Amino acid sequence: MACPFAGSGPEMAADHSSQGAKEAVQEVPIPQPPPTILLGNFPDMDPSFPAREIQRFADIYGEIYSLELASRTVVLSTQELINEVCDQERFHKDIPRTLLEARALTGDGLFTSAHEDGLVLKREENWWKAHRLLVPAFGPLGLRKMFDDMLDISAQMVLRWDRMGEHHAIDCSGDFTRLAFDTIGLCSFGYRFNEFYTDEVHPFAKQMADVLKISGQRANRTELENRLHRWEEHERQDNIKKMHDLVNQIVAERKTRPKPDAKDLLNTMLFSVDRESGETLSEQNVANNVVTFLVAGHETTSGTLSFMWYNLLKHPEAFHKAQKEVDDIVEDQVLSLDMLPKLTYIDACIKETLRLNSPIPLVSVNPKEDTSLAGGKYRVKKGDVMTINNKGLHHDPMVWGQDHNEFKPERFLDGKFQALPPNSWKPFGNGLRACIGRGFAEQEMVANTAMILQRFSPEMADPGYDLMIKSTLTIKPDGFFMKVRRRPHKSLLTGIPGGVPSEVAKKQTAEDDKSRSGAVTCAKPGQKVRIFYGGNSGTCEGFAQSLQTTLEERGVQAEIASLDSATENLSKDVPNVIIPASYEGQPPDNAKKFVSWLERLGDADALKGVRYSVMGVGSSDWATTFHRIPKLIDDKLHRLGAETIVPAGLANVKTDLLGPFDDWSDSLVKHLLGAAGAAASDEEKPSIKVLVERTLPAKNVGDEKIGVGTVLKNDLLADTSVGPAKKHMDVRLPEGMKYEAGDYLVIQPRNPNEAVQQVMRYFGYDEHTRVRVEGSKKKYLPDTPTSIEVFFRDHVELGTPVTQRQLKTIATYTTRDDSRRIVDDDVSARLTEKRYTIIDVLVEYSIDLPLPIYMDMLLPLTPRQYSISSSPLAEGHRDTASVTYDIHTSPALSGHGIFEGACSTFLAFRKPGDAVSCFVRTTNINFRLPGDLETPIMMFAAGTGIAPMRAFLQERATIVKANASRKLGPALLFYGSRDAEKDFLYKHELAEWEKLGIVSVHGAHSRMPDAGTEGHPKYVQDATWAEREQCAELFRQGGKIYLCGSAARLGQSCAEVCKKIYKEKTGKSEQEAEEWLQRVKTDRYIADVY
Repeated sequence: MACPFAGSGPEMAADHSSQGAKEAVQEVPIPQPPPTILLGNFPDMDPSFPAREIQRFADIYGEIYSLELASRTVVLSTQELINEVCDQERFHKDIPRTLLEARALTGDGLFTSAHEDGLVLKREENWWKAHRLLVPAFGPLGLRKMFDDMLDISAQMVLRWDRMGEHHAIDCSGDFTRLAFDTIGLCSFGYRFNEFYTDEVHPFAKQMADVLKISGQRANRTELENRLHRWEEHERQDNIKKMHDLVNQIVAERKTRPKPDAKDLLNTMLFSVDRESGETLSEQNVANNVVTFLVAGHETTSGTLSFMWYNLLKHPEAFHKAQKEVDDIVEDQVLSLDMLPKLTYIDACIKETLRLNSPIPLVSVNPKEDTSLAGGKYRVKKGDVMTINNKGLHHDPMVWGQDHNEFKPERFLDGKFQALPPNSWKPFGNGLRACIGRGFAEQEMVANTAMILQRFSPEMADPGYDLMIKSTLTIKPDGFFMKVRRRPHKSLLTGIPGGVPSEVAKKQTAEDDKSRSGAVTCAKPGQKVRIFYGGNSGTCEGFAQSLQTTLEERGVQAEIASLDSATENLSKDVPNVIIPASYEGQPPDNAKKFVSWLERLGDADALKGVRYSVMGVGSSDWATTFHRIPKLIDDKLHRLGAETIVPAGLANVKTDLLGPFDDWSDSLVKHLLGAAGAAASDEEKPSIKVLVERTLPAKNVGDEKIGVGTVLKNDLLADTSVGPAKKHMDVRLPEGMKYEAGDYLVIQPRNPNEAVQQVMRYFGYDEHTRVRVEGSKKKYLPDTPTSIEVFFRDHVELGTPVTQRQLKTIATYTTRDDSRRIVDDDVSARLTEKRYTIIDVLVEYSIDLPLPIYMDMLLPLTPRQYSISSSPLAEGHRDTASVTYDIHTSPALSGHGIFEGACSTFLAFRKPGDAVSCFVRTTNINFRLPGDLETPIMMFAAGTGIAPMRAFLQERATIVKANASRKLGPALLFYGSRDAEKDFLYKHELAEWEKLGIVSVHGAHSRMPDAGTEGHPKYVQDATWAEREQCAELFRQGGKIYLCGSAARLGQSCAEVCKKIYKEKTGKSEQEAEEWLQRVKTDRYIADVY
């Protein structure tokens, strides 16, 4: 269906109420994962992260299912059902097991006490007294009184970040926990934990984190298991005692030394009288509520802020909108209370974060009596626990549309929030038991976000980071770090309460700007050049390091940074060198923010005085988007008034990667230094030193960013009788690593043994030799003693074709005429065309090249990316991912032995139990199954391109087998192979799924004797054309197209046949068909090509 936010229509007119006029429906049993005899569904739950398993089962079973835990738990995941259980006349809030465990810490505080009789606890009057006293304290007037204290703590945080510098990696969860914790301490009971003045967290905060973690685990284990963790419970009780000792001390001190003018909650709790009972709160209840505020408030606020910054930095367009809002409203002033209501976009960012990544994943209620849901379809009993799955609710496509997985703050603007169906957004709980501190948290988060945006330009510390989540009582990002750089024209005290007035700050920054020199015309020795790179694989960073070495050898100081760090930060003092890649027409992870900022700049002279040059990297396989990002950057910089130093260079990874870079860098160096300063740059030889020693073998230390997976199986799918061999591998992922169907497994390869031994034989070294490099900026060259075998095997590309520039350098190391001919036009052209490697040239022409020169010529060995061919919902694949791969082996074009693909050859020889270095990369092109399972899908694949399609189909099959009542939309698979018997991958599995109605398979087999005859399509496009009527109808119904395979072959041919069908059905022209194709590629034609 269309997104409700698109406007009015039949979808908007639907009755979302739970008790609307509906015809009686037949009662059906609530589905349940198969329980064990004694333990029910406890073995299915991960005690360290129960919400993840709750959602996993929701993905499989759909809108409702039950679990046999301590009591029957019914999980609801759609707005229609959740709206029904939010009716407080029929359902009430009981204290769930998770909070019962936390009661050891918070006692009868508001969070964990009962407001009415429940299954375990009876009504507690202390809840009512505290609620009546504290609701007004958290009202608008009470919050106004707390605003200054909130700014106080936020100022401490931003000043600390500023002092730590732009290279400091900020632990977002850690620092936002400090922020929330210190803010609650100061606003609630006037206590300063001062966590921003020390590197260590306050003991109270650490004790609380430990208690919450253990409490959460206890709630998801059986009683027997908890008895076996006695040592853990002893630790928990010890921490609880220490925490209460501090709180009791604070309460006692306030009673002994009253502060009648204090604006905090402690005064309210200690001295206010409840109007109904005529009583004050007991000291114990006050202490319990102090701890409650610290627990409930700091966890949710810190998690929300961490998630929000992840979302903003992953979506630069939203980031820039939020920052502009602050610039327009707050400017350089100190944030004031009257500004907060005007920061509507920031508020929308917070609300959208709470929808997309709610820190409270689950909320529970209980039926007051036996009743039914969905008009009698599902029966539930009084003792059941009804669990509201917030992720399911907040991703319900009937409410949020097919783009429910996307971060779009606009959902909450212009009246759309108010127009939502009832109970569609529940991050703060429900009804009487909803979060009492919601206003407090929202005010704190908006204010803190505005102060950060006013002052800093943040970026991800690891641009390739994909969201990982950890769980205590709530959830928050795990391992998410960012860096901040103070924005231009912002002083140290900009926006700080009590700091320098904004007029003084502006005058000072203006004087600073005036003192800065203008653009230089030449980077003379002793001066600087700034090099910014943007890429996911390491190639662009390698180019940046190579250029840095070249410049520094000539006396020019070169600084390297990611391209995102150039946002608002292009220098007018020194040249800016930009080396970006383009991925399917999109910027790499560490350039998204810069590109978004550049596209938003409208002033034609915005970058006047900036001098730059661009060196772009791309693949010609993506014909329509080839070099899109480098060209866009070059064009935008020019249009915005920047001056080009030398014309842009463009390299093609499919043909000649190094040649264009060598030519461009030579031109750049000569221009920067002048002809004399860069004389004979082609003859220039690296000044690095390689120290060689013989010793015992040393253990290699791997990249800490890449985890270690374990091979579980590595089965042959197809032999070499009709093409490259193909294999299927299952890999148990590194601990804590998760994936979704459509993601990639990125694997660090190793060079083939024969290639490594060939190089070592040439230089005359064995496996006991170690090398160390001095004088190089290239991070992949070892600066500590490293086994030469390990270096050549694990660190550098040995199979990269030689370049013209490298041939010129090699020729200087021989005096023989026949060897020097390698630089002749005809010979050099043959060597590059036949893809000779450096070592091929050295062996064939008997040239003695020094080891340091050879090592300096090599590029870093970059990880290879494979589409995952499994679904985490399938049995046995929760923590295991499959990859389907070709083994690339063929006679080398150069005539020197056999060409072996580095990664595929490495994988081919892995055995069960072997380790592989890998990590999961989230799809960059939204290659995901539709949120609405009834949406039709059409899949085009050839060869191992079937991998993500298998993942999709395996997921659909898992869902249907678990719950046959779930409806799936039609699915067509058009699959191309050479032979229907020899390389039709997963043939029997697909046949089984076809019998179940999961998919309709249409094969095309190019080397079968009858290929191309009636009813026997030769290629995927032929099979598609034969089924064009069905394809057109499914697309008309809102279907989506997925494609995986070669860009040059499958990608182009499928695009052509889709345009051909479109023209036949509409009578449109070729140009109109091309325009249509480009439009639907944004959301309905998703191609993953290589």
